[in-house]
Amino acid sequence: MFRKISNKIVLITGASSGIGESCAKIFHQNGNHIILCGRRVDRLNKLRDQLIANNSGGKVLACQVDVSSMESIDKMINELPEDMKSIDILINNAGLSLGMDSVSEIDAKNDLDSVIDTNVKGVFRVTRKILPNMIQRNSGYIFNVSSIAGSMFYPNGSIYCASKAAVNAFSDVLRKEVVSTKIRVTNVCPGLVETEFSLVRFNGDADKAKKPYNGIVALTPDDIADNIYYCASRPDHVQITTIETMANNQASTRDIYREQ
Repeated sequence: MFRKISNKIVLITGASSGIGESCAKIFHQNGNHIILCGRRVDRLNKLRDQLIANNSGGKVLACQVDVSSMESIDKMINELPEDMKSIDILINNAGLSLGMDSVSEIDAKNDLDSVIDTNVKGVFRVTRKILPNMIQRNSGYIFNVSSIAGSMFYPNGSIYCASKAAVNAFSDVLRKEVVSTKIRVTNVCPGLVETEFSLVRFNGDADKAKKPYNGIVALTPDDIADNIYYCASRPDHVQITTIETMANNQASTRDIYREQ
């Protein structure tokens, strides 16, 4: 059963598409104030205008930010209006994967740095900027969007799997560090979700990007946003530590039944 939460300030990274966009919609339609963060400012502005047009009452900001850059994060946080600086809910959603190369063939300069800087350092950096204020107020909720790949490793996914394993560890440590506070931490581990994720992974090759979703009804971004909102709407004394969600017909990263 959902409990409606409203009038919260929700900051979402990677909000220009996929799970981030869906989170923005469900939280805003319930009367919360949304800070949309991402690199594609044109998409953020379009989503901002769409949310405002729905007239749910909450404020919406669009902030261009690259979570792989501390300078970019600092600029975004410093430029927030005073009435939007005290973040109630942080959704660390920005992330990516590049290629399917084996360890011996990985582009150790570009692919490795891009994935680790975004998926791992980005989560740490954004959290580090926002957490002190949550501790000061003794209130807040942090969602880290990881993946089943953080615990179900597969060949040719070494960088991505390692990055999500790091997010899992980060979430666990963070939860232990704030155990004496009213701050809650949930690690979100989706399975196969049909988003632009594969399009980025395969460098815009639409044919390759479609293959992971062939023959199976994959999860949608709305499914994951629904899970996140459910957790956020629990009574204050309830903390759901981990959500692991897969489509029916998926049992692990590679154990998938596909209809012919």
